[in-house]
Amino acid sequence: MSQHSVSDDSSDPVERKIQLTGNSTFVVSLPKEWAVDQGLESGASMYLYPHDDRVIAAPEHVSRRDRSVTIDATDGDEQALLQRVRAAYATGSDRITVTGVADLETDSRRELERTVGRLIGIEIQETTDDRLTVVNLLDTGEVSLPQTVAQARQLALELYDDAIEALLCDDDELARRVRSRDDDVDRLFAFVSRGFHRGLEDVRDIGQLGTDRTVAFREYRTARQLERLADRADRIAAVALDQSGPPDDALRDGIDSVAADIRRLLEAALSGENRAASDAYAAVDEGLEDLTQRAYARCETDACLYSPLLSSLRQLAEIGLTIVETGIEAGLEE
Repeated sequence: MSQHSVSDDSSDPVERKIQLTGNSTFVVSLPKEWAVDQGLESGASMYLYPHDDRVIAAPEHVSRRDRSVTIDATDGDEQALLQRVRAAYATGSDRITVTGVADLETDSRRELERTVGRLIGIEIQETTDDRLTVVNLLDTGEVSLPQTVAQARQLALELYDDAIEALLCDDDELARRVRSRDDDVDRLFAFVSRGFHRGLEDVRDIGQLGTDRTVAFREYRTARQLERLADRADRIAAVALDQSGPPDDALRDGIDSVAADIRRLLEAALSGENRAASDAYAAVDEGLEDLTQRAYARCETDACLYSPLLSSLRQLAEIGLTIVETGIEAGLEE
């Protein structure tokens, strides 16, 4: 396309040449008809953002979609309602209105309010007999996406360590604490997802979160794996609560060894040490084979519990590999 041509489709790019005016100013001219179609006018301010191999231009006032959503509480069961509310939050809605709450059971309405209360940066603005309205209170500029992911990382690894200790020591109190804190990682992931989705819509939002879109995508993928890590820690804690006593010495040593290798794998993966992570994964794979044989060769009360435990340990190793892959892709992009 020449610098003077304009496509019939206003969404197509327009090629223009940079011209020098005076000795210190570059100027880019825009076709008037095209500019008007984009909602631009003489005297309007533009913001330019450097982004990898391109420059992104955004007007002072971006025409955004309405970040409001209305959810009918009578459309589906309680679980479906809670899922829709969480999805609306995670995809960046600033205002969520739930109608038909008068038809909810008291316990269901209470759980809806608890779900909203656990989400970061929003609160119930108005509630009536038949309607509940939730609004966003958090300024994007007050939050750092990388710091949120770092917080999720620390918490998820702590939950993993505590879950293994609860299992090996048969510590029911510690296991219950792990299970009660799993939702904290879910909240952090939902918040990262929210920031990522808003950044896809408006480059200024992602800039205020202390990152760019490419890095934000990696942060989102990493946070998703941290959420999965916390979920597996929760399952291991459930096994700790169900077992009749601590594993015997032989089984304990096997679990402890595999768990330590998984911890090294996760640490290396999250730190971008890909070779160390690969070595740790090989050790986990070998250790799990031996542990599986030991567990299924035993005939005792808790033998049935070892299947979900072994499955969780295997999935934790896969989570480590997924994080490694994310890091490798990041290196290639850079």
